Amino acid sequence: MSTSPLRRTETTKEYDVQEQAPEALFVRAAMEQVTDDLAEPPGLTARAMRDGRRRRLRSRLAVGGAAAGAAALAVTGLLAAVPGAGGGPGPVAVQPGGDAPPRVFPTVTFSPTADPLAPSPPPGEDERRRIETYRQATAGALQDLLPPEIGQIRLVADQVDTYLASSSHGRYVVRFSVTPAPDGAKERSCPPNDSVKTGKCQLVRLPDGVDATVRAMPEGDGTMMMAVASFHLGGSDVTVAVNADESARSSAPVTNAQLADFIRAPRVLELVRGADRSPVQEPGISHNEGANR
Repeated sequence: MSTSPLRRTETTKEYDVQEQAPEALFVRAAMEQVTDDLAEPPGLTARAMRDGRRRRLRSRLAVGGAAAGAAALAVTGLLAAVPGAGGGPGPVAVQPGGDAPPRVFPTVTFSPTADPLAPSPPPGEDERRRIETYRQATAGALQDLLPPEIGQIRLVADQVDTYLASSSHGRYVVRFSVTPAPDGAKERSCPPNDSVKTGKCQLVRLPDGVDATVRAMPEGDGTMMMAVASFHLGGSDVTVAVNADESARSSAPVTNAQLADFIRAPRVLELVRGADRSPVQEPGISHNEGANR
């Protein structure tokens, strides 16, 4: 089937416009802008101009719509990359090297917040930061290495050695005390015979060759049990204790074996050695439990 001359002419014109040089396109655009403001002449010419203007308008709208769509896609991609944007949870920020962001354990006020028998001046800013870093590391060890039944660990304000563990079972006061011992090392040993008063005691040998005692002791009215470990390392007395929750009638959710594994852990012993080299507590303020001190 042959193509009519008119069709060939329109096809040729369309092809020529697409192949025009940038200068020709610029001149044509300028002429179209000038003619857009002219009044329509009478007759068939007016209709042709209206049709031309409508085609140009549709072309501009199509180009503008494509640009707006691209911009919308770019904004959507940007929001998707921002955590929490767009009402969704957002991706977790990834630290350089792929490491997870450091945990920060909250601090709570727990009464009493200080030992009235041993007041101490507030530390300087550098010392406060050092102690806070040590306490955060200790809280992380307690959270990771004690049984999960202990619950969420939080720091207790104004008490370097005290933490609070909360779970559906109860609220347990946890002590991690490393205090300078000015009178030298004290041997740890279990009593010859366990009793209701002293609790069931177990002698544990630490990797350093240090002996420690781990004991389950009655607390309150004697129907609940607390767990406590005690040893001497370097020049410091060390006590790790988990108290019962008397209000909830709940014993400490830590057995002797679990507490023994905790104090043997290299991560815990490193914390003890660090506090022995650079004390975070005043000397002589110890919360050691039991008769062997």
